[in-house]
Amino acid sequence: MKPFKGILYNTQKTNGIADLVCPPYDVIEDSEPYYAKNPFNAIRLELPRDLPGTDRYQNAKNTFEEWLSKGVLVSDPRESVYVYEQEFTAQSATFLRKGFIGLHKLDRERILTHEQTRQKAKADREQLIGTLKTYTSFIFGLYDDREKNIRRVLDTAPAELLFEFANEESIKTRFYRITDPDSIGTIGSLLDTQYIYIADGHHRLDVSYRLGVPYAPFYLTDMYDRGIVILPYHRLVRFAQKRSLAELISALEGHMTIEKRSFAGDDSIKDVLSFVAASPSPAFAFFSADDQRHLYVAVEKSPLPLYSAPDLHDSLKKLKVNAIHSGIIRGIMKIKDDEISFTEDHEWSINSVRNGSNDLAFFLPPTTVDEVRDIAENGLDMPPKSTFFYPKILTGLVFYRYA
Repeated sequence: MKPFKGILYNTQKTNGIADLVCPPYDVIEDSEPYYAKNPFNAIRLELPRDLPGTDRYQNAKNTFEEWLSKGVLVSDPRESVYVYEQEFTAQSATFLRKGFIGLHKLDRERILTHEQTRQKAKADREQLIGTLKTYTSFIFGLYDDREKNIRRVLDTAPAELLFEFANEESIKTRFYRITDPDSIGTIGSLLDTQYIYIADGHHRLDVSYRLGVPYAPFYLTDMYDRGIVILPYHRLVRFAQKRSLAELISALEGHMTIEKRSFAGDDSIKDVLSFVAASPSPAFAFFSADDQRHLYVAVEKSPLPLYSAPDLHDSLKKLKVNAIHSGIIRGIMKIKDDEISFTEDHEWSINSVRNGSNDLAFFLPPTTVDEVRDIAENGLDMPPKSTFFYPKILTGLVFYRYA
């Protein structure tokens, strides 16, 4: 690990950092609010738009160069490691996640992944990062610091507060700069003996290898800290050809016990989410456009065909999200990949079925950090969208230009 001279917003020339940041590209449903928020919002670099005669990537490069020339963005004069705190509420509790941003040598033996990458997303990020020669958003990784050695350095190192604000989700951000060589050296020596488990940013990592970048910027935090919250990714289904609720239930009944529960608003779905998360065996719930008065809860009652697959690794057989996504939704129910989309928002899922955008919503349990570790250490891949680490790492707090 080593420090770098980040590129930062000059808030004397803008309206404050809260109006300049945005989420990472892959969780933005609608970019327009961020475009409207501020003419210098990082969305113009993270998720650029085509202009007449200029494609989106060249447009982002032109914007980036203009902001640098006008002093909207400035290079940090000192080699720094950046400490990033997020204070947030999830599942009726308050959490603090503290991590740091530095450069890390790319090493396939030490950096472990758990998710397959998609070609379209890789091509997009490669074009953007390669055109800008800059990372607008970072790779999110985890390390094992159960003895809190790295955390003690982060807590005691001399640090300068750069930004402090709350965003539209009431997530409080505090962003610091550490320039002390001894503190940075200690963090590096502690980290360099660790595996790094990728939480988010598999596409950016893959692109980094493809671009031949020796060091890439990572946000890293302790995988066993209380501030690690993983939310479930839910599945939305829009059938290419209409299928009835009765047909779907019939397909499930050989392997799942199905309970019908009255649906009476948000409390109902929260109760169901808690139930499927706590179930020792694979369990999920679904909501159908054919019956909008009920939620259906399914719990495994007999072994799934997936378990008998001779070439399937034991870790994937134990992984609940794989049993549900691959073994049940795709295997038993025969729902096709191109009929499935993903969201972490359960309320939006319900509304999308009610308004006819989707036919069915599946509610899955969250993946655990130990499952992420197990899959990564065995060199395996989870199904797509198996983990939603909350909250996401904001884009715009600092940028890294590698060339």
